[in-house]
Amino acid sequence: MLRLLLFVLLSAVYGYSYSQNGSYTRCADGIVLSHNNDYHVVFPGKPGPDKSGLNGYGTDELVTKNKIWFFFDPPSAGIINIKTKARGSSFGTYIFKEKTGDICSDFQKQKAQLLVFKSENKELASINLFLQKGVRYAVVLVGEERSKDSLQINIEFSPQDKFGNEIIDSLLFDLTTNYKDKSYSLHIRNERSKKPVKATITFYGSNEINGTYVASDLIMNLKKNIKSCDLKIDAEGYLSFDNEEYSILLREDVSDTVYLKPLVRGTVAKIDEIYFAAGLPTILEESVPKLNRLRDFLLVNPSVNIEIQGHVNGDGKRSFRSKKLSKKRAKNILQYLHKAGISSNRLSAIGFGFTKPVYEHPENEVQKEANRRVEILIK
Repeated sequence: MLRLLLFVLLSAVYGYSYSQNGSYTRCADGIVLSHNNDYHVVFPGKPGPDKSGLNGYGTDELVTKNKIWFFFDPPSAGIINIKTKARGSSFGTYIFKEKTGDICSDFQKQKAQLLVFKSENKELASINLFLQKGVRYAVVLVGEERSKDSLQINIEFSPQDKFGNEIIDSLLFDLTTNYKDKSYSLHIRNERSKKPVKATITFYGSNEINGTYVASDLIMNLKKNIKSCDLKIDAEGYLSFDNEEYSILLREDVSDTVYLKPLVRGTVAKIDEIYFAAGLPTILEESVPKLNRLRDFLLVNPSVNIEIQGHVNGDGKRSFRSKKLSKKRAKNILQYLHKAGISSNRLSAIGFGFTKPVYEHPENEVQKEANRRVEILIK
């Protein structure tokens, strides 16, 4: 086999080169591209026709053996930008999309979908193309017969969602290294604008996905269902999101979107699962996880001040006592947060007693429990 010298420049400062046996003139020998890299390649100079069946795509140019195959597996949907420069004779650039899941088999059966064809002399203008996730793409560079010209290829990939919004810090976490396995994607969005939000995403309770990730779009390859786990999402400028019974049931590719509520001065949010001893301001141990989540929220949002509002359920006969109790409970929460590292200058406490019930005339224990609550006001 002819030897092809392939230079891969990993950055403007560091780089390496290597040579391998193999001409990369066949689909089976294709080079897998990594986005945001430069590649320098040399046509192998092979003579003669290629009998692999590529003549079925309407151009004689593809029939030559003097070509180089590349593959790109996008980590998510998005825009790819390909810039190619050559020294010497003309060349062609073809981009194909797989149809059946095996792109080389698609070519043999002439089922691969031709998306782009460009033929230029020395410099190819940029190609911009929207790519789908979970689909393999082939980029085929075709040189003149016997040409040994060198080319420089620059690949840039910009993840985007179906709305055309740029994905911020998209993170691919591949547990199987097989892009054909079933995938799970979690998208974090602004509740109002529907735009991506960079967030800290934490899974706990399942060995398959346990971990903390920073992304607006998290993509994973999973082997099995996740029956139940804790999902926590935090982002500066937004209310936190918690789901203690989150599940991922794999059928086909699974996608989920969480909409975070932007912090606006005057916003009131209920803090669930804060418990007190009956008739007392004492905070029960079961409340610690939620109090720590409130602490984390304040650490993520250092410019936010809050007013802790206490509410109790009552019948109107002990108004003064109920306000006193609700304020003591709110103050105990304030003291907990202060001891946990939150400046007291950011915290205030007030007790409303039963003057602002969710249910004016509660008819059952569920409605009474809804009246007994702790809320925070964003100031």
